[in-house]
Amino acid sequence: MLAERNAVRVGADQLETDTQLTSDGALVLMHDATLDRTTDCTGNVIDHTLAQVRACDAAYWWSPGQATTVPDPARAHPLRGHGVQVPLASELFADVASLGAADTHTISIEIKDIPGEANFDPTGTLTAAKLVPAIQASGLTARTIVQSFYPPALTVVRQLDPTIATQLLTIGAASPYLAYGAVGGETIVSPSSSSPDLTSSFVSTAHALGKQVIPYTPDTAAELTTTGQKGVDGEITNYPACLLELEGRPHPAQLLPTLAVDAGADRVAVCAAEPAPVGLPEAPWPVLLLALPGLAFAGVAAGRRRHERDTPGSPVGAAG
Repeated sequence: MLAERNAVRVGADQLETDTQLTSDGALVLMHDATLDRTTDCTGNVIDHTLAQVRACDAAYWWSPGQATTVPDPARAHPLRGHGVQVPLASELFADVASLGAADTHTISIEIKDIPGEANFDPTGTLTAAKLVPAIQASGLTARTIVQSFYPPALTVVRQLDPTIATQLLTIGAASPYLAYGAVGGETIVSPSSSSPDLTSSFVSTAHALGKQVIPYTPDTAAELTTTGQKGVDGEITNYPACLLELEGRPHPAQLLPTLAVDAGADRVAVCAAEPAPVGLPEAPWPVLLLALPGLAFAGVAAGRRRHERDTPGSPVGAAG
C-alpha cells in the first residue's frame, strides 16, 4: 500500500499489481509465488496462512533505485522494520475508492496462474472466484482490469462478470495472442515491448479488431519513446516518472515515499540508467503459429496512457 499510494502521488494513471492466494483462501497482493525475493520469509505464499504472510517484512529486500527487487546484502534497505506488510487485495480497492468520485485512477490486477508454480490452477477458477466478488464489492468494476498470462483464468473472469475488462499478457511473439484475444473477448493485449512483431502494423491491426495494446516493460527513455511511437494505448513501466517527463507531464522531484526519505534513502534516477537492450529484428506480420498450454493460435493478417509496473523496487515503489 505504501507503493501504491506513492504511485498516486508521483502521477501514474494506473496502479498495477498481482494476486496470490494464501493457504486459508485470502487474496493478497504479491508478485511472486514465493515469499523469498521480497520479504524476510521463505516458501510458497499458498503454503502460508494470511496471518503468516502478514507477519513478513514486505520491504525487507527493497533497495531504492532497483527496477525490480533483487536481494543484495551489500545494498541499503531503508524500509526494513518499518511495518510494510503484504496487503490484501481488498485494501487496494478500498484505498482507491477512498480517493473519491472525481478520481480517475484505474487498477490493473494480475491473476498469477503460471504452469509450474506452486499455486497453478489449471481450471483458472480459484483466484477468479475470490477476485471478481472483491471487485464487485469495491464499486470499482468499471475502473478495474484483470490481467493474466493464462487465458483460462480470464475466461472465468468474464463468465463471472462480463463487464470486467480483461487483459492478456503475452510472451514471445505477440500476434498469435492477438488472434486469441480477438476470439476470446479480451479488451487489451499486453506483449513484451521487446516482442519481435510488436510493430505499428500490429497495433493498427489490434485497433481494427477493437483491442488496446499496452506493452510491458520499457524503462529507458529510448525504450519508452520507441514503444510509444508504435501507437500503443499505454506503457507499463518501472519508471513512470520517465514517461511523464517524455510526455511533458509534471511529477514530484522526490520519487520515493516520504517514509523512505525519512529513513535515509538517497534520491533515485527518473529514467533507467541501463542502455536499451539489443532487440531482435522485427518479425514480419503476421507470425504463423505459437502453441500455448492446451491451445494453438494462428496469427492474424494484417493517445497513450501511462501505467506502472508491478515491481516493488521501482523508483516509485510499485507494488509486486
